Amino acid sequence: MHQVTHISYGEGNVDIVLDSASQTEVSAPEFRFGDYSEVITSCFTPRELDKISEGENAQLTFYFVAYDTVEDGEIYSQYCAAIEEIEQEIGNLNEGVYVEIDAKKAIGNEGAVPVNTLSSDVELQMDIPLYLINEDRSFYFLTSNLGTCELLEDYTPDADVMTINTDSICSGLVLYQDSLESLIEKTDDILHIKAQHLFVAGIVLLIGLWGLIEQLHKRNKE
Repeated sequence: MHQVTHISYGEGNVDIVLDSASQTEVSAPEFRFGDYSEVITSCFTPRELDKISEGENAQLTFYFVAYDTVEDGEIYSQYCAAIEEIEQEIGNLNEGVYVEIDAKKAIGNEGAVPVNTLSSDVELQMDIPLYLINEDRSFYFLTSNLGTCELLEDYTPDADVMTINTDSICSGLVLYQDSLESLIEKTDDILHIKAQHLFVAGIVLLIGLWGLIEQLHKRNKE
């Protein structure tokens, strides 16, 4: 999928190109940014922004490729270790798709250079593949940057779209969790059930005590 968004910046223009492909049996998911102007200011340095503002044209190109699995064994081992640690805190996580992400920028006739770290967070949205969509399911994006893994949570509970904030452009693994798999949800449910049980038990106990008091009262009268 190929998308081009034209953004004016001062006297210049920036073309933001999003190319997505799929190495899976399903079509490539669609990607988009929440604020394209924010993407420009996050990807270019102040000096580069001055050039664009003065009339230079620029281009930002993002490449997204979806895979069924992580092909790099070393990176996959990093993900597995991170997932195992995270699961102790939030519960079982399931692997969805792996997304390789690359980005490049170019100004005027200058050659394109890679974009890795951004100066501020940007909002990235990804359409969730239909076969992963389910009711009461949460999504996460686990990134690995220079050996350090970070779990980014989908902060818009939309069943069809995963939205994350990030200040780096790096590949990641889409993870999902059903509500029954969440330790936090289970803890809340247990506390809720216990409270209900205590309330009912309290009523039964009061009724029993009242009946016992009535019987003792009657015996005293006799």
